[in-house]
Amino acid sequence: MDEPTPPGVYVTVTHVETGEVVLHLGPYDAAAAARTAAGRHADRALTWSRDPETWRAEKYPLAYHVPADTAHGS
Repeated sequence: MDEPTPPGVYVTVTHVETGEVVLHLGPYDAAAAARTAAGRHADRALTWSRDPETWRAEKYPLAYHVPADTAHGS
């Protein structure tokens, strides 16, 4: 039986070419903390872009996705 996902913000790491989910990082208290953790995982500072729903950064062959901030998030 699957355990419920703890509340918080997660980083979804996917393969750029296939879109396959490689792993999840988290949970973190806020989107800013999740983006910082993704940079540590990538072993470099990442450049993030944001659409209405998601922050996205890439370090080939991986892409990092963080849910966009809520009104009270960062």
